[in-house]
Amino acid sequence: MGKNEKVYLTVLFAVGVFIALVLCFFRTGMKFSMYPRGTYQTLPPSQSEDDPLLYLADDFEVLDGFHTNLPIVILSVDGEFPDYKTFKNSEEIVYEGVDPYIGGEMTVIDTGSGVNTLSDKEIYKSNIRIKIKGHSSYGYDKKQYKIKALNEDGTDNDLSILGMGEGSEWVLNGSLADKSMMRNYLAYRIASEIDGNNMAPDSRYCEVLMRENGKLFYQGVFLIMETVSRGEDRVKIKKYNPGSSISGYIVRRDRKTEFDIMLDTYGRQSGRALGKDDNENDNWIGIKYPSQSKITDQTIEYITKDFSKIEQILYSSDESVFKTYDRYINTDSFVDYFLINEFFGNYDAGEHSTYMYKNAGDVLYIGPVWDFDQAINNNETEETDPYNLAFEMQPLFKELTNDKRFVRKLKSRYAYLRSEQLAEEHIFGVIDEVSAYLKDAQVREWYRWADDYLDGSGLNPHNYTLHDIEENGMTLSRFTDRYSDEIYVIKKYIHEHADAIQADLTGVLGSAEYDFSIGGMRELLFIAVISLILMPSYLIQRKG
Repeated sequence: MGKNEKVYLTVLFAVGVFIALVLCFFRTGMKFSMYPRGTYQTLPPSQSEDDPLLYLADDFEVLDGFHTNLPIVILSVDGEFPDYKTFKNSEEIVYEGVDPYIGGEMTVIDTGSGVNTLSDKEIYKSNIRIKIKGHSSYGYDKKQYKIKALNEDGTDNDLSILGMGEGSEWVLNGSLADKSMMRNYLAYRIASEIDGNNMAPDSRYCEVLMRENGKLFYQGVFLIMETVSRGEDRVKIKKYNPGSSISGYIVRRDRKTEFDIMLDTYGRQSGRALGKDDNENDNWIGIKYPSQSKITDQTIEYITKDFSKIEQILYSSDESVFKTYDRYINTDSFVDYFLINEFFGNYDAGEHSTYMYKNAGDVLYIGPVWDFDQAINNNETEETDPYNLAFEMQPLFKELTNDKRFVRKLKSRYAYLRSEQLAEEHIFGVIDEVSAYLKDAQVREWYRWADDYLDGSGLNPHNYTLHDIEENGMTLSRFTDRYSDEIYVIKKYIHEHADAIQADLTGVLGSAEYDFSIGGMRELLFIAVISLILMPSYLIQRKG
């Protein structure tokens, strides 16, 4: 064999190896990352040696000397929060003429040193409009809040808080349903590591104090969070132009509400979006962006038609139509959304609090993930079986998992994530990190809401109590009165469920009706490249 021929074969071999590695990269769904893709940072453990309750009075007034390793959020509000809605058979009924928002002021204190006191200088201060938020959580004893930050002239005050994306809308999330105080944070942080800001809102732990009659009263541990909204550091879609005939948008699948524009899309018109147990108020698509105050009728009509077209593809019983779905949705986002919610056992997603977004002319993405209060075996009425999948039965995913091509993506992506962001060592490390960070704040939270956390009677309608279960003729209590027991429940579920997912995905693959990947170009190209790699060795052996 001549010198030039050997050089040619060597170069050919190197190029073949490179192409094969690139193809393997895409075939396995791998994405280069070493976790942090959003702005989440490692939480340092609390170093305080003081009694956590030393500076709280019996009536929860905050006394001089109060300090915490968490940021402090102080709310000053103008009067009482109005009761603006009620619920009947899951239907939200808004009282006519009642403004849910009241005015006030929000102050944030954080020195960055791990010790924050009431005398420290604030890093953020703004006028606000604030309301009690939530559906199920609306009636809990511990309230959650949505906040609109305003300038003196009433315009939106778009600023960053604690390093999160700039915006004027914020949420104070502190659901009484989650005694661990980490289900949402854990899921958001891991989702952010997987897919950045488009898959998870940024959030920061804080302790909230409410000013009343010149005194400060302790409200507990919260996450101050970004809302799902458009922005460079939030959901990255183009800014709305009312004069354009087409527009990017953010929509949410959830219960019907009077606070969003509800769309009568193909999914509802055809009945395909409703399950057998759904009522008329379930599975609506509502517009979250553009805002009601700016959106035009032309844009509403465009979004309705645009989203309906995607539903027509996904719900189609015509195989030749359905197989084109990957031209209309970003399948990678749907794969990751499925795996994040399945991993944490969040089976409320898909039907409720399910966000999707789209730039004009682009495909539909799903995310960010939202609301993990009842995830990780925290369903009020029944234990979540860790050994079975359930997310493949959620709207849209029931259709997608009927394609073996999509399920194979789930399997390969999950195999990769289990060695990275969803590795048990990493997940448990974050859980332990959060527990150490909340060491003192957790004690104050459980003291403040002891009448709820330590009441397992189920008689308080404003509490969240896990129901007993029947097993082998025995009644087993799911009530926990120690924080360590809550952490055990979380770790046990994740350990058991994470190991079961891959095997159960194999079952989903076997039951999928369609297989659009057979003979696909990528598979043929992969075989061709492998042949290309092996050919030089064969020629060298032949020519000696």
